Amino acid sequence: MQKNLKLTTGALLLITLAPSVVIGAPFDTIPPIQSDGWAADPHDHGMSPEEFIRAESLHFMAGMAEREGINNFYHFQSLARAEDKWVVSPNNDVIYSMGIVDASEGFTLFMPDTGERFLTAQIVSEEHMSQQLVGGGIYTFEAGHFPGSHVAIGVRIGTDASEEDVKYILETLHPQLRVQASAAEPVPNYDEVAMIAVRGAMMVEYDKMSDTFGLMADDITKVADWERFTYATAGAWGLAADEYAMYAPYALPNAKADTCYVATYDQPIVNQFWSITAYNSEKYLMANESNIVNTGNATLNENGTFTVHFGSKEACAEVQDIKNFILTTEDNWAFLMRAYEPDVTAFYEYQIPEIVPVAK
Repeated sequence: MQKNLKLTTGALLLITLAPSVVIGAPFDTIPPIQSDGWAADPHDHGMSPEEFIRAESLHFMAGMAEREGINNFYHFQSLARAEDKWVVSPNNDVIYSMGIVDASEGFTLFMPDTGERFLTAQIVSEEHMSQQLVGGGIYTFEAGHFPGSHVAIGVRIGTDASEEDVKYILETLHPQLRVQASAAEPVPNYDEVAMIAVRGAMMVEYDKMSDTFGLMADDITKVADWERFTYATAGAWGLAADEYAMYAPYALPNAKADTCYVATYDQPIVNQFWSITAYNSEKYLMANESNIVNTGNATLNENGTFTVHFGSKEACAEVQDIKNFILTTEDNWAFLMRAYEPDVTAFYEYQIPEIVPVAK
């Protein structure tokens, strides 16, 4: 296990979280979101912003519930793969476990003590609000803590991706991860056709965003920019708050799969790890190899920076001394830079360099 994928968690905690106010239906604690001046208005494509955001959340929940039902965890057996379509822009630094929970009557989450290994649980509501738990413990949530009936719980366990380490996660840690809930109703219905149409329009604007800083919150009354939040919901559902993770998307207009590009990056300042992961235009992985450069696998330059070549194997075949390579198999690809437990101020100021074609 590499140190950069670890987190000291200490002894198991017992925590009970009760709602501070009476919680009702999603989005009933704020006025209607006004979107008529946005670059892309969800209403023009069949939904209000609230309807789209909730539909994206329910879409994720319904798809995941098909795997293991309600109140059970689905444990991924490896890092994310290109054939996985369960979430856009998947994190490929960790092994995921996902659970869809009927939270309407309360539930308890049991997480193992992993010592120094990175372990977090992110609980996402139907409003796409995010609450983060760090480290092992027993966490109890009372009825009414979350608006709506269901939540998605995403558990991330750090790994060095070795066969031995993945086996340890699957056989030792996953069996200790569980949920107890008092209700088990199915995920509510939503309009998938309209949601997909709105997502396509929102994704165009998401690809123009230089970052997602300050967007995620644990309560809808704290959201400062609903336009950017809605675009990010389409392109990167399930983001975490800045103190836990920060994300900087990058998309070169008309990027080609058969061109070899290059750029050199400063390492983001983090307490955990950073990574660059490439995706196709729909924000899914393109390949099951060479799809990520991160703290654990990067070859650094003498000055501490790292240089990445992007392209097809054929396009980059004649380039000498490639230190870090990301394979692109589709045109209009993009990437997401992640920084886990970042220096927030420093990452706000981080400038992603433009990639350029390799000189022939």
